[in-house]
Amino acid sequence: MNTGNWWWDTYDQPPAGATIVPFICASDKTHLTIFPHNQHAWPLFPTISNIRKDIRQTPKKKPGLLFGPIPYPPKGAKSTEVAWHSTVGTVLFSLRNLDVTGPRLKWNCADIFHRQCYPVLAAWVRDYPEQVIIAPVSYGSCPVCEIPDSALMGDSTCQTLDNSRDQHVYPELLDETKHDVLHTLHVHQIRNQFWQFPLCNFYHLCQPDELHQLILGLVKDVLHWLLK
Repeated sequence: MNTGNWWWDTYDQPPAGATIVPFICASDKTHLTIFPHNQHAWPLFPTISNIRKDIRQTPKKKPGLLFGPIPYPPKGAKSTEVAWHSTVGTVLFSLRNLDVTGPRLKWNCADIFHRQCYPVLAAWVRDYPEQVIIAPVSYGSCPVCEIPDSALMGDSTCQTLDNSRDQHVYPELLDETKHDVLHTLHVHQIRNQFWQFPLCNFYHLCQPDELHQLILGLVKDVLHWLLK
């Protein structure tokens, strides 16, 4: 991540001398019990990008910690998405209310130096069902762009960069009760907690899920096409 444009663009926002600490979160719906209540939860695992890749990929080093399972609403609940966003907003309260122009957090780093740090939410690893809930958008639509369902496989009239979702537009539409416009864009009428996180473009947080989207998705389809 430190070789990407995101890191360099983000460093232009805080005061000079600040150290950005990118937070990477991962979550996935998990079965807790099957009988008698069929309970579920979303375990939330955060880590930071300042850790070297070889250390982060070694489980015994414990580069990521379990914040705790996000409770799943019982059957019959009005909205799973509202409950999810409310819980995550509470868990990540300190990140959401960070003042990027105010005093920094003094952290002791692994090289014994003290640095003035700003923790920023940078990426969220999840599969497509979680992306739909976190976005929150209608199932089957793209959580990153506004390209129609019928044009997801490629359309000369749709350019991804021109149709990227804008987190600054949706709150205004929600405040002005323009629900018909949100419905057209497949965006649910829910105030997304991630819209309030500083230095965070929520629709750029989506990272591919290695198992479902790469190995079982893209790679599997490419191999199937090559073997034909």
